This record gives sequence, C-alpha cells and structure tokens, in this order.
Amino acid sequence: MSYQSRLGTTTLDSLRERYNETRMRCTACGYLDADGEWTAATTGGEISYEHVCPSCDHVDEVVIKRQTGKE
Repeated sequence: MSYQSRLGTTTLDSLRERYNETRMRCTACGYLDADGEWTAATTGGEISYEHVCPSCDHVDEVVIKRQTGKE
C-alpha cells in the first residue's frame, strides 16, 4: 500500500523508486529487469519492499522494521 501526501511523494514511494533505479539486477541469476519494478507494502510496524525476477522467479526482499524504543 502506498500513500500520496499533499506535498507529493511519500518516503515509502521515494525508497521504492530508489530501488527501481538501483536494484533491478537479480541477485540469484544476474538478469537485469529493465521493465520491472519493486512493490511496497506496510503493516504499520514494518515496510516490505519486494522484486520478483521474471527470469528465475527469485524474490529479492527488503524489510524495514519500526523501532519501538523498548530494546
């Protein structure tokens, strides 16, 4: 799920776009997915970014967990 703020793109969208620009080569097979894109989802406690390689179906995932300050 992605949110649009009144000021433009959100931080969630900005990081997803950064991955689209810099992390499109599959870490498993090396395929460069020039037409693909990362997806982003959030549960409130964490944000998951994911890209599925169209060549080998490898899932590249980045999960960012919210810090609670209770650690």
